[in-house]
Amino acid sequence: MLKLLVAVIMLVSIGYASELMVVEGGLQEEGRLLPMDEIQLVFEAVDYFVVIAPDNLIDESSDMTVLDSGDILPEDYLLVHLSSPAGLEYMDELGETVFYREDIVIVKLIGPAPEKFIREGVFFLQPLRVKSAGDGSDVPFLLEPPAGTDDYISDIVAAVSEDSIKAFIQHLEDYGTRYSSTDNFDTACNWVQDKFENYGLDAEQQTFNMGSYNCQNVIAELPGTVDSTKIFIICGHLDSTCGSAPSIAPGADDNASGSSSVVEAARILTGYEFEYTIRFICFGGEEQGLYGSSYYASEASSAGEDILGVVNLDMVLYAPPGDDIIWVPYDTQSNDLALALEAICDTYVPALTVEIEYSPGSTYSDHASFWNNGYAAVLGIEKEISSNPYYHQTTDLLANYIAYFPFPTNCIKGAIATVAYLAVPVGLTGITGEEISAGFAITGISPNPAHSTLTVDLLRGFAGNVEVSLFDLTGRRILSGSHDASSGSVALLLSNLPSGVYIVRVSSGSISETRNIVIVR
Repeated sequence: MLKLLVAVIMLVSIGYASELMVVEGGLQEEGRLLPMDEIQLVFEAVDYFVVIAPDNLIDESSDMTVLDSGDILPEDYLLVHLSSPAGLEYMDELGETVFYREDIVIVKLIGPAPEKFIREGVFFLQPLRVKSAGDGSDVPFLLEPPAGTDDYISDIVAAVSEDSIKAFIQHLEDYGTRYSSTDNFDTACNWVQDKFENYGLDAEQQTFNMGSYNCQNVIAELPGTVDSTKIFIICGHLDSTCGSAPSIAPGADDNASGSSSVVEAARILTGYEFEYTIRFICFGGEEQGLYGSSYYASEASSAGEDILGVVNLDMVLYAPPGDDIIWVPYDTQSNDLALALEAICDTYVPALTVEIEYSPGSTYSDHASFWNNGYAAVLGIEKEISSNPYYHQTTDLLANYIAYFPFPTNCIKGAIATVAYLAVPVGLTGITGEEISAGFAITGISPNPAHSTLTVDLLRGFAGNVEVSLFDLTGRRILSGSHDASSGSVALLLSNLPSGVYIVRVSSGSISETRNIVIVR
């Protein structure tokens, strides 16, 4: 890997003004001489990058172009990703365009940044932020591809439930909107936290400021058993938006799909122990410009947290025929992580087509906040996002993506397999494989279909109480209670429940099993 050579071109005085400038060529280009201790990198593409630098930096022999001069502050500018050139005609509403190339626009704001800006051809906008110029040499260890199939990883992948994923997505869609400033978003945060805690995880909501209101990230942690200071993260944003937000923004694909992936990962991975810590995070404020993840990653960096890798899922439902591909952009410091994800998916989810690409300019989702703070991170996103007719629309509904399954399920399997593999599973949570056969297990449910009562049979010899919960297919808890399981069975009364399909979960400590049942009236 080419290393950035650091040298001072000229003496720099504190009294000089600053300039926003574009520099041609790759940031890691061999032989490049830049005083990186004197400039701020604010955007990086494959063949150019944008910096804030002292006004005496420019050298006629170098390929630099000044975009703006004066007292340059990143927060005075917006970075805009376009989905088509049609978006250019709306830039005047934001301010003065100081840079435009391909699908990237930098605008100097004429007023406060808008909280919502839905226009044709405008894909995403965010504040200009300073980015770490890491070259990958500070990644704690090489993320090596798997040498072969591991039984634990195969079991984890097999446990990913398409029905569970659909139920989680439908539940989040049913809020009507999860726009960051709404009570519905707060309720969705509480639901996610409850799910994490029901799976036996310690969970919390991290509050950050969005200007006129506060917003939350929901965070849960599964501590590593060998080195809990080394951390892998699986994440997605929980908030949604569209032209009619905050009243209507169902956001099934964007991004109930990603946040449901995080909940599904928590549901499965809490049944295992890992050498390294796994964190499950649903971010807020993403649609307004990555505010939740920016706050989280900055706080983690300031605390010196050793985050080894981040897998961020954002929109994995849309897969028209021939384009059922998950696209994985990465930056320089994330090269090994992207290669590892590709190899792990090839081994454990061979039905999934993965396309990794060096694309440091793809900063329109929460992985970019980790890039900015020097952490390895990758985004997993549907390949044809630009042609998704439901993007930021009131029609972003699960029903419009059903035909594309199992592609979404395979994407989620790949993300979960990657995090699980890299965190190194060492066994089932709290028990050994031998103890399972002589301990807790569901051996039968009857009758099924059920009418007024349901009997759950447990492996005889299991002593103690169990928690029995009944959920509908939206993930809503219908019944819950503690039962003495010493007799080998537990009876539930169902007389007040309508016909339908339900999920029974029996748990003891951090161990749980689920079964589907049908109630018929």
